[in-house]
Amino acid sequence: MTLTELIDLIRWDRRVNPATSWDGIRAQLLLVELRCEQYLYQRTGRGSRPGGDRLWTLARAVGSGWQWLLGGANIPGSTVIGRGLRLPHPQNLIVAAGARLGEFCTLYQNVTIARDGFQPPAALSPRLGDRVLVGAGAVVIGDVEVGAGTLIGAGAAVARSVPAGSRVTVQCTVTSRRPPTAAVESGSRQHLRDPYSIWR
Repeated sequence: MTLTELIDLIRWDRRVNPATSWDGIRAQLLLVELRCEQYLYQRTGRGSRPGGDRLWTLARAVGSGWQWLLGGANIPGSTVIGRGLRLPHPQNLIVAAGARLGEFCTLYQNVTIARDGFQPPAALSPRLGDRVLVGAGAVVIGDVEVGAGTLIGAGAAVARSVPAGSRVTVQCTVTSRRPPTAAVESGSRQHLRDPYSIWR
């Protein structure tokens, strides 16, 4: 990554995360730190240059503290993230080292993109294509590939590859529940004393 590419990434991140709210400001601050950390990770050639490991470890420690203060996030600079990452509510975001996110992806709050801890260390982290939206509380785990333009709904758990243009949701089953008739009757003294008694 060159300095020009770093500046271009920061410009795109600012464009898709307008600073019109506190969440937008936090997203911009978090992404500037992340992009600088990615730049340093690639420039130090972690493991290939003398002192590169120490400098990277120091940068990761400072970056972790900064991300935690901004919203309890943890996105290491060793991730590969395309331009225009959108973070509408940048809190409690966990992205595994080595994960890959395409261009113009969106991550809502409480999203986890994790390597499968039960696989050998060489197992790959998730790979997300371009324009993937991950809803609040969703989990993407393991050596999986999520195709471009996929929508992962809130609370969904993705543990296998998903083709491009898919929609992954959590099935919600709604059944009728009839409260006790005695509590619903319009003159019921119990209902007047405790209006929530019909749901117990």
